[in-house]
Amino acid sequence: MKKVLLALPLLLSSPVYAVQCKVDLENEIHLNGERLEIVQTSGDKAVIDSDNNLLIHGEKIELSRDQQQAVEQYRDSLNDYLPRAKQIAQDGLALANDIVDDVAQSFDAPEAFESVKQAMQQFYADIEARYYQNGDLVLPADSFGSLSETWSEDFEKAKAIFNEEFITSAFNAMSEKMQAESGINLTEMANSMTELKERIAERLKQHSAEVEEQTEAFCDSLDQMAEQEQQLHNKIPALKDYQVFTI
Repeated sequence: MKKVLLALPLLLSSPVYAVQCKVDLENEIHLNGERLEIVQTSGDKAVIDSDNNLLIHGEKIELSRDQQQAVEQYRDSLNDYLPRAKQIAQDGLALANDIVDDVAQSFDAPEAFESVKQAMQQFYADIEARYYQNGDLVLPADSFGSLSETWSEDFEKAKAIFNEEFITSAFNAMSEKMQAESGINLTEMANSMTELKERIAERLKQHSAEVEEQTEAFCDSLDQMAEQEQQLHNKIPALKDYQVFTI
């Protein structure tokens, strides 16, 4: 039983939070799927709207057809790639819920661990709220560089939340099961817990490999976008003061 309780929080130390991309953010950006805003520390901003118009300091910059195609591709790339980090986190939450359901089934108590799932859901929602404002994904300057430290602190908190909720739920479920079943076979239960631990460990191993691959692909995509941005600045020099990526 103790081995199972110790194995589950390993999910919270996924390599996605250890991998650091070479690319960081020079200026703050706002994304909502259609619109891109690049905001300097002074508050000045460049905007690429859904019609591929470019506005700097609120003034529209006349663009050629080739320049409009370049800003469209750039905006679409950012809106496509940057939210992928959110999907990686959501995949982790989905796996955590599946594992909790697996444990609950082993106790014949499908509802016993709902508080665990709710606590983890709230944890992820609180983190997501940091980066989303009125439907926009908002990433401050230098946010990638500080992300590793921030996530490390967050996940220490998450593990504490998870352990408290999970252990409480597990022992409540165990007590109810023992009360309901006279003469419970502790040896059989221990064997079941060992099998469950091994099954969970294998799923975590597979997930860790998948997340590491996804994270490396995400970082590679940032490198590609940094190159795309340099090409964009060559075509539209007015955007050079609104650089997003720095290596």
